[in-house]
Amino acid sequence: MKTLHNSTRFARIAAMPLAIVLTLGLVAATIAQAPYRVGGTPTMTLYGTSTMHDWTMTAHSFTANGEFTVSPDNQLSTINSLTVVLPVRNLKSDHDGMNDNAYDALHADKYKDITFRMTSAEITAAGGNKYTIVAHGNLTISGVTKPVILNANGVLNADGSLSVSGSVALTLSQFNIERPSFMLGAMKVGDALRLNYSLIFVK
Repeated sequence: MKTLHNSTRFARIAAMPLAIVLTLGLVAATIAQAPYRVGGTPTMTLYGTSTMHDWTMTAHSFTANGEFTVSPDNQLSTINSLTVVLPVRNLKSDHDGMNDNAYDALHADKYKDITFRMTSAEITAAGGNKYTIVAHGNLTISGVTKPVILNANGVLNADGSLSVSGSVALTLSQFNIERPSFMLGAMKVGDALRLNYSLIFVK
């Protein structure tokens, strides 16, 4: 029964005018997966607290690569894969002493990168060229890997690039990171963190 069904389908395709068959092939090629990489000036900012004042560390240099599917009418259909690699020492504050303490706490000499590898994603159209994106994946910091969910807003631009922004709440303790202290212990970093990100993916 299955063979008969397939034979009938192939017969119908063979009977189609060549122009239609070629058009169907062109559409299939148009919506195929396409590789994207981060472009422009991406930003990741880590926000934290301490017993004295809040602090931030920002990175503008990191890699991000993925495969996205965009339909012929310029609609984002799927995010098939996504990997982000952030070198720890690219995160910087306004104070060298704080940077050094943060790198020590993150064991930057041994674990040079913070990485995110997506396992699945859901995309919801939010009107026009805007989308809400929920990306599930594994985040590795200081050699410890934990599952996380990234909630982001996406905009598919006219030139085919994809702008993505969002944030994720984290804690130092979930990655077994000892909270850094400064000034002989007078200032101690809080456990809660927030990572904000803004980047553009280009072909």
